[in-house]
Amino acid sequence: MHLTEIREAIAVEQEKQRSTYIFKVARATRINSRLATIKVAADDEQRSSDTLSESMEAASAWWPLEGGRNGEARVLSVFPEDNELHLTGIQGELPEVDARLRIYPPDFIKAVRKIYYSPDHEEAGLTIFKGLTSRVEPNQGRKELPLPDALPLRERQKDALRLPYLSHALLIGPPGTGKTFSLAAIIAQFLLHEPNQRVLLLSNSNAAVDDAIVKVDAALEKLGDRKRNERCVRIGSNFAMGRYEGREHLLPSSQKLTEKLKTLEKKKPDQKDAAAYDAWLTQYNNVRQEIDDHTRALINKLPLVATTASSASFRFEQLLKAGFDWLVFDEASQVSLYQTIALLPLGKRYLFCGDDRQLPPVCVAHQNTQAKRWIGKSIFSKREKFPQDAIVELNEQNRMVKKICELVSQQFYVGRLVNEHTGRGKKRKAWFMERKLVSEKHAKPIEVIFVEETSRWMKRFMGEVRMASANKAVEIYQTLAEEREALGSDAVILAPLHSQLRLIRETTRKSGISTIPCSTIHKAQGQEYHTVILDVINLSGSNRFLTETLSKEMINVAFSRAKARLVILAHESDLNCRFIKAAHAVTKPKPPQYAENYIEASDINEYAPVGEHNIDQIKGKLYRLTLKNGSQIIIEPTGIRDRYLKAIRHRDGEETEYALQIINGG
Repeated sequence: MHLTEIREAIAVEQEKQRSTYIFKVARATRINSRLATIKVAADDEQRSSDTLSESMEAASAWWPLEGGRNGEARVLSVFPEDNELHLTGIQGELPEVDARLRIYPPDFIKAVRKIYYSPDHEEAGLTIFKGLTSRVEPNQGRKELPLPDALPLRERQKDALRLPYLSHALLIGPPGTGKTFSLAAIIAQFLLHEPNQRVLLLSNSNAAVDDAIVKVDAALEKLGDRKRNERCVRIGSNFAMGRYEGREHLLPSSQKLTEKLKTLEKKKPDQKDAAAYDAWLTQYNNVRQEIDDHTRALINKLPLVATTASSASFRFEQLLKAGFDWLVFDEASQVSLYQTIALLPLGKRYLFCGDDRQLPPVCVAHQNTQAKRWIGKSIFSKREKFPQDAIVELNEQNRMVKKICELVSQQFYVGRLVNEHTGRGKKRKAWFMERKLVSEKHAKPIEVIFVEETSRWMKRFMGEVRMASANKAVEIYQTLAEEREALGSDAVILAPLHSQLRLIRETTRKSGISTIPCSTIHKAQGQEYHTVILDVINLSGSNRFLTETLSKEMINVAFSRAKARLVILAHESDLNCRFIKAAHAVTKPKPPQYAENYIEASDINEYAPVGEHNIDQIKGKLYRLTLKNGSQIIIEPTGIRDRYLKAIRHRDGEETEYALQIINGG
């Protein structure tokens, strides 16, 4: 049954991706026989709210020609602010004005689909998956790694030293709790103490893989490993060379190649010069491919191999033959469940690391039941199937100042996320200096600034924009210029839609600033900044993507990027979003005594009967539950077990169960 469902999910997701990016051609100009500039406009028939972005670079382009023929090319560069693309490798005539240009992003599903249609592998991952989620205790004795004295681990991090010996486990790391540091320490210790075991480390993005393997190598260095140059290899061609400065041994190839790549990176031409950039990119990719060819040869030899989950799908047969004992998924909450299942045969024991309260895997066909279930969710959707002793949840963070931590903890982690002790002496002083606020105008750690405009759809920006908040974001960024210079701190403007970022960049240029750090919330996950300026745009409007689909996860990511200051730009109607309302409440005087009565929560009886049919609808939200004695408590449902509702109590963060008959009657 599962195989049929997953195949359906794959089919609808692939089809949806192929029809997502459609633009109307406003102008097409040939640069030479290989290159062209295409000016595009929003397709009135599609009216997509968020499309043209730099993420389309290297995607395929297709357009219709007369006589039933097609034109084809590859996207070389994208300039969202100008609604322009540079195409390279053009085949056929250029598209006519008003023709529909289709952009097809790289098809990462294709390789996974092949696994699910292979007679040798189609059921292999599903068989393992059913075993992991059958409530079988994962313990294989009480063995655990020795404490690494050279690596300072907190209590929950120390508890994770037993996870490598379990058949399957979860390491949950809320923002700022040092999840990747903990994971790197555990892997490094495992490599030293289990020399005959092999580890395959996967993550959802190239940046995450780079970060993880570099931290593993740094941990090995601190542990005094004399053989660390022969422990790990990073495979794949889309690594960031700058992350491997001084650690080039993680990309084992000739020094001549790595030096050539460094030289090329320094000579990168302006992307507006299409001919020069096209020639440079060809050279650059060729060198990367040569390095990848070298590293792939070591898949069967070195104890730790690291790559993306997508790359592992394409190299599935080779990795399967290489044989790995421990399969580790970093940022597993962003890897689709169907992809995770397909890759399970690559290991014998499994560790899934991530945070299920931040952004889930991307699913374009989210209206389809099977796509939503298998592509839009991760292994963390099966969290309740993991025995409690197979779960370690980190709870001490040292990124955010107290006010921001309390907001994030209460709104997204039912009060369980707490501040780590910042240490003493120089360490304590340095921590506070990194989070110092100098600006008199923006002297609070949390601030909600209201603008008078709501968002509106603008054809020029191909999506929703809000002029007033764009202007305010740039103004605040400029106001903080002296502080940034005095402290050496950084600030970023975050927005959920590319269209608003285009407006912000345009506003920046008009203000005489050459560049400004701004990013989508998705892209900012995993990063941290002294100051975050969050432009929420439209959390109370008609855009379901913002108001329903991802609002909780996106806002959690946005809030928790801030180390010292969080500035939220909103319209008064955005207070309908409980997270913005909670942030605004922080800036007001608090009631004289804390009580759960002050927490806004729906009555869970409004959703009765509660059961398997609607648990996904109410999971992760706060509800008021009236007990038999008449008292009321705030709970967050997490799942159903037989005739009981599993939930977390808000006040103490403890998980408990309540008989469904209390809610449903009977």
